[in-house]
Amino acid sequence: MQAARRIKLIVIGAVAVLALAIVLGWVWGAKKTRDLESSARGSIAQSTSRLQEALALSPDAPDAPVRLEEHARAAGQYLAALRREEAKRNRPLAEAAELYLVDVQAMLRNQTNAARARAAALASRRALAAHMDRAAGRGAGWIDQALALKARAERDNFDYRTAAGAWAELLRAHRDTQDKVRAALPAARLLGDAERDAALTRAKLAEQQAAAELERIRQMAIPR
Repeated sequence: MQAARRIKLIVIGAVAVLALAIVLGWVWGAKKTRDLESSARGSIAQSTSRLQEALALSPDAPDAPVRLEEHARAAGQYLAALRREEAKRNRPLAEAAELYLVDVQAMLRNQTNAARARAAALASRRALAAHMDRAAGRGAGWIDQALALKARAERDNFDYRTAAGAWAELLRAHRDTQDKVRAALPAARLLGDAERDAALTRAKLAEQQAAAELERIRQMAIPR
């Protein structure tokens, strides 16, 4: 009798422990799911804010590259935090959010590169123009320096055209990334269509202007 009662208590205890484990597992799983959703929603919103601030920044502002780099670094931190969550809790959302953060970080990095390339291109064009204005006293040294400045201006303007073109491509592709996020998180805070299209127009114009300036420099004749 005692043995039967003991077995019964052991069984009841085991069932209770199993039930508690199941409940705790469910509670823990629900918490991790909420953590993932909160992290995804928050990181997307914060990255969007960073992107909006970056797009509103003048590329000719003296501190533009520094501020843009700060935005890109912050986007990388949001991405790292998201990757620490358990993606299996809501894989479609985790994958869409990660894609979005990677996309935003790439755009911010490229915008940083474009701002730096623009500054270098403007500086090398000014240096070349100033040197050409002193053509009256040209000699062998003047010609050598003119050729060097022309080569530098070509290189810097080529880099700027390339960076502006890459930035435009990223902005053009961003629409598809936004669609994937909306499918997984309809209420996500994303860049508005008008904002994205305006930024794309500016990037394409910058690429065209850089290409025209590059061609002008290439066609420039150095007096001998």
